[in-house]
Amino acid sequence: MKRITTILSLFLFSALSSHAQIFWVENFESGSTSGMGVSSYTGPNGAWNGASTGGGLYANEWYVSCAEQGHITGACGDICGASSGLGATLHLGGSASFTGDMGASYLASSLSVTNAAAQSPIINCSGHTGITLSFYYIENGEGTDDDGSVYYSPDGGTTWSVLLNTAKTTTCSGGQGQWGHASIALPSSANNNANVRIAFVWINDADATGTDPSYAIDSVSLSTSATTTFNASFTTSTITICEDSCITVTSTSTGTIDSVHWSAPGATVTSATTTPTTICFPTSGSYTVHLYAHSGTNVDSASSTITVNPAPHPMVTSSGTTLTTTGVSATYQWYKNDTAIAGATSATYNYSGAYGSYYVIADSGGCKGMSNIIIHTVGVAQVSANGASYSIAQSGTDIFTLYTTQPLTADMNVQVFDATGRQLLRDEWRAGSTSGQYSITGLPTGIYIVRIGNADNSAVLKWLKR
Repeated sequence: MKRITTILSLFLFSALSSHAQIFWVENFESGSTSGMGVSSYTGPNGAWNGASTGGGLYANEWYVSCAEQGHITGACGDICGASSGLGATLHLGGSASFTGDMGASYLASSLSVTNAAAQSPIINCSGHTGITLSFYYIENGEGTDDDGSVYYSPDGGTTWSVLLNTAKTTTCSGGQGQWGHASIALPSSANNNANVRIAFVWINDADATGTDPSYAIDSVSLSTSATTTFNASFTTSTITICEDSCITVTSTSTGTIDSVHWSAPGATVTSATTTPTTICFPTSGSYTVHLYAHSGTNVDSASSTITVNPAPHPMVTSSGTTLTTTGVSATYQWYKNDTAIAGATSATYNYSGAYGSYYVIADSGGCKGMSNIIIHTVGVAQVSANGASYSIAQSGTDIFTLYTTQPLTADMNVQVFDATGRQLLRDEWRAGSTSGQYSITGLPTGIYIVRIGNADNSAVLKWLKR
């Protein structure tokens, strides 16, 4: 949900104790992958409007779509789906009658002279003073000839004045813009004013000189630093964990709270709107967890930094009957068929010809990581199908285990037949696993046929039950 994620990312720079009341937010979630003109977009606060003063035959235009994906500060621009981002943006693209929506990319020819504004709906600032406008953006162009700026109107759009000429942002390698952040106080005329509007304006001349990107805007908010009657706060089960681990966060917000929203860019939030909730961190690094507490139209925020330490990622190779793990870790523990092997605590292990599924868990600095699985099938029935090898081994009196050399890409049926062809078992082997265990009680010793298969491929093994 981009709306939640974007709102929460507005305060990446805030300390845990900082608070601000956000009373107006625009995230430009148009649902368009490309081509929606700004005048066709109606957001949660009302309809936006495109306005142009003059312009060439192929003047550049404002769009609200995923052709340019929103990001927080420091990320390089791209289209939606190319990386983990915040969804659609408001951006200045080419003429609808010529190149169309190119993301934040513009035409600088003599036929593309542009002076275009994307104007917000009326913003009701009643009850708010000391108002700050904040947003994320990218911008390039050509000095003041091809340039972006922000305008302000205290009277619903009758008169406009320049509020901010945004600085050019850094350009990433490959020519994409690097997202930045801007924040500016609105004039005092916005205080308690029910008729405020803002606009983002782009101009470019006809000298056929310019450099992409043009101008893109996302996560626009209006906030006030006025004292709140409620406060957002939360606790974490820990602030230092290992990658592939999770924490529990619990809101301790005070005052009248209507709802809460959680966000942790780069991590996975189990439920963004409940407390407590669980947040899981797939890779190492420093993450910021945000809580936004809502009371009516006001929002208060709190944040905390979580340090995620790297875990080892050992790889096991085999030579003869010796297994060796890569990398250097503090401790090791080898496993056979998911059971720890007593005394097997070095970087190598010799399995002495015993069939089974082997792997190692390495510990480095208190963080553990599991290796790939090596399946040893000496003396065990084994066949190959669809690029994988399948094997079977007896694991108990009435239990057998199936192994595969690579995780199943689809569910497989498992069937067991006796010598007469009578089916004794029908079960499933789930996709994603490398082993499956099955039980048939009371079978006499002898040879049985085990068929593994689905609509795409199959393998047949003989099981000598001892």
